[in-house]
Amino acid sequence: MKKNIRFFLIFTMFLSLLPSSVISAQEISIEDFVTYSKQSNFIKEIPLPTEEFGLRGITTDTNGNPWMYYATQDTSSIFKFDVVTEKFSEYIITEITKTDDLIINLSGGNIVYDELRNYVWFTDARTNTIGKFIIDDEKIQLIEIPTENSGPMGLIISPDQSKLWFTELSSNKFASLNIESNEIKEYSLDENSGPTLLTFDEDGALWITLSYARSVLKINVDNIVSEENPTISKIALPKPDFFAPFGIEIFNDSQDVEKIVLSDHGSNRVIVSETDSSLKDYVSLWTSVDDPSSQTLPSQIVSDGSGIIYFAQHVGNKISKIDKSGIITEYEIPTGPLTTTIYLSVPEDGKKVWFTEVLGNKIGYLDTSITIPFNIQPINEEITFTETKKSEQITFEINSLEDTSELLSLDIVNLSLTGMTDSGLDGISYTISPDVINLNQNKKVTPTLSINADQNIKSGIYQIMLQVSASETTDETMKITKLYPLTLTVDLPKSEVPLTNSENNVDQDSEFSIKDIIQSAAIVAIIAMSSLLVYHKIKMYREKNQKR
Repeated sequence: MKKNIRFFLIFTMFLSLLPSSVISAQEISIEDFVTYSKQSNFIKEIPLPTEEFGLRGITTDTNGNPWMYYATQDTSSIFKFDVVTEKFSEYIITEITKTDDLIINLSGGNIVYDELRNYVWFTDARTNTIGKFIIDDEKIQLIEIPTENSGPMGLIISPDQSKLWFTELSSNKFASLNIESNEIKEYSLDENSGPTLLTFDEDGALWITLSYARSVLKINVDNIVSEENPTISKIALPKPDFFAPFGIEIFNDSQDVEKIVLSDHGSNRVIVSETDSSLKDYVSLWTSVDDPSSQTLPSQIVSDGSGIIYFAQHVGNKISKIDKSGIITEYEIPTGPLTTTIYLSVPEDGKKVWFTEVLGNKIGYLDTSITIPFNIQPINEEITFTETKKSEQITFEINSLEDTSELLSLDIVNLSLTGMTDSGLDGISYTISPDVINLNQNKKVTPTLSINADQNIKSGIYQIMLQVSASETTDETMKITKLYPLTLTVDLPKSEVPLTNSENNVDQDSEFSIKDIIQSAAIVAIIAMSSLLVYHKIKMYREKNQKR
C-alpha cells in the first residue's frame, strides 16, 4: 500500500509539467495552482517570454543580471535578463535528449556564475552533461558525464576556483570536474542517498545534502584529490527527529561562529547548527502556516555573504529572510497560491534576491533595501516548564521605526504563536494580550504572552515562534510576517516522559504516516514541481474565492 501511494503521488506530480493540451484533459491543471496575480511593495515579477513552463535555477553575474536555466522534456536553454534594458536573451542547447525518464530529465537545473572566467555553469540532466556558457563568445559547451542517466543536480565552484563539484541525484554519486582539462571524477555513495545540493565551509570541507537518506555529508576533498582514503562523515539529526534536507548554506553569525543552515523539504522549518557539532546543538526555525496540516517545504538557501540568509518556500509561496539574530521575515510572492518557487540567488551587492517561478512562468526579485517598519524584542527568550511549573508569562516589545514607511498598514498588526513541531503547537496552549495592536496609534506596545503546558506535554527542547504580521498597503491580503524564535524547555521526571519509538522497539522508518510520504517524496516533488498533497487545499482555496 505504501509503495502504491508513493507511485500515485509521483504520477500526479508529473501533470503540472505536461504540455497545456495534455494538462487540460487531466483533473489537475495549472489554473488550479495559479489563481491570482497581485501587486507587492517588496517583490516585483517579470514574465518569461515563452508560454511553456520550465524555469529552474537562477544565478547573477557581477553586473547584477540574472541568468536562468530552463528545460522541458525535449529542450533546454539559458536565459539572461538584462537589468538595464529589461530584455531577455535566450541561448538554446541543441543537443538531443538522452533520457526518456521524466524524473531524471527534470532533476537538473542548478546554475552558477563563474566570475573568474565569466562563464555560466549549469547541470543539464536532459543531455546528461555539465554545461558551460562562455559569456564573451556567447557559446555553449557540454561536458558528458561518464555515468548514464546520472541526473546531475546541484553544483558549486571550489574555493580555489579549479574545480566544479556536482551531485548525481539518480546515480547516487558526487563528482568533480577539472575546469582546465574537463576531466570528471565520480565518487559513489550508498543506494538511495539522493545527493542534492552542496556548499563549502571556511576550512574547505564539502557539505552535501542527502535528501533520500535524511542526512548530510561532510567530505575532506583534499584527501579525495590526492586519492587517499577520503574522510567522509555522514551526519543526521539526533533520533527520533529526522528530516529531508535539500538547501544548504554555511555562514558566520553575529558572534562570528560558523554555522550551517539546512532546509527541511518535508516540513515547515530550516535547521541551524554549528558546523563542528554534528547537528547535535541544532535549532528549528519554523515558518508560518495557514493551518497545522500545511507544509511550506523550504527549498534552496543562499547567503548574501554578510550572514543574512534567504530561502524559498516551495509550497508556502514566500521568500524568507533570516537575520543574524534568527528572526525570520516572510514576504508573500504576488502570484499564487502556488508558483513553485524553489531556486533563488543574491547578487554581490545584496540589494535584490532573484528567484524563479515554475508555474508562474516568471522571474522575480525581493528588494532587500526596503526596511520592515516594526521590530520585535521579547524580554525573555527562554521558557522552562517543570513538574511544578507549567505556565509562564513573557512580556515583549513591538515598536514602529522612526522612519516608518507607507508600505505596510500598521493599524492592524496581528500577533500569534506557531512552530514547536511540524504539525504545530503540541502540548501547550497560549493567549496573547492584546493579540491585535495599532502601531500608528502607539509607537511602542508591550503585549503579554501567556503559555500553559497541557497534561500530556512531552519533555524536550523546542523552538516556538512569536509571529507578528501586517498587511501591505497595496493589497490587504498580502502579508509581511516576522517570526521571533523562543526556546521552550520541558523538563519532566522520567516517569512522565512517553516512550520513544526506539524504546517501544518500533522502527521509525517502517511507520506509515503523511510526513513519511512527504519526506520520502520531497525531492520528487521538487523535480516534478508540484504535489498532490497541496492540490486539494489549493482547489478549496479557489472555490472559496469564486463564492465571494
